[in-house]
Amino acid sequence: MTGTGFTTSESEIMLSTKRRRKLTQTMILFSYIFNISIVSTIINVFVSSSNTSTKEIIIGVLLTITNLILLIILNKSTRVRRIVDNTIQKISNKYGRRRTNPISIYDYYGDKVIAEISINQINEKMKKLNIEKLKNEKNIQLLVIKRENDVITEVDTDLEIRKNDILLVFGNLKQIKGIFKIKTRK
Repeated sequence: MTGTGFTTSESEIMLSTKRRRKLTQTMILFSYIFNISIVSTIINVFVSSSNTSTKEIIIGVLLTITNLILLIILNKSTRVRRIVDNTIQKISNKYGRRRTNPISIYDYYGDKVIAEISINQINEKMKKLNIEKLKNEKNIQLLVIKRENDVITEVDTDLEIRKNDILLVFGNLKQIKGIFKIKTRK
C-alpha cells in the first residue's frame, strides 16, 4: 500500500490474467484511499491542534510513530508474513474455484516460465503422465512438489502427482497449460 507502482517485469506478471488485473486495480484503488486518509488525518491533526493541549498532541504523535514502527516490524517478520500468506491461501481455497488447477506465473524467460500449479483436480493427461515423460517429451521440468507439510526437492521419475500437490515447474507456458489446466464449463 505504498503507492510506488511496479517495474515492467512485475507489471507483466500482475497483468497476465484477468483475475490478477482486477486484483491489481482493487489494490491500487485501496492504496489511493489509504494515502488520502493518511494525508487528510495529518492535515486534520495540524488544523485541530490549536484546540488541543500539548499533552494530547504528544500522545497522538507517539501513537502514530508506535503504529508505524509496529507496521515496519510486522512487515519485516517472515513468520508474520507466512501466517498472513497462509490465511489468504486458506480463504482463497475455501471460496475460490476448486475445479481448476490455478497456475501462477513467477517469472518469464523468453517463451518459458517458472510457474506454480495447485493441483485441485487430476485430468486424464495427468493420470497418464510420469515425471520422466513430463521432462523428456513435454520439456517441462518439475522443480519442487509441496505435499501437505512436506517439500519434495528430490523429484524422482517414479513419483506421481497427487491431488492437493503444489508444483513448481519450469517450461513453456502453452505446454504447461495444455497439461495441467482443467477445462471448466461456463
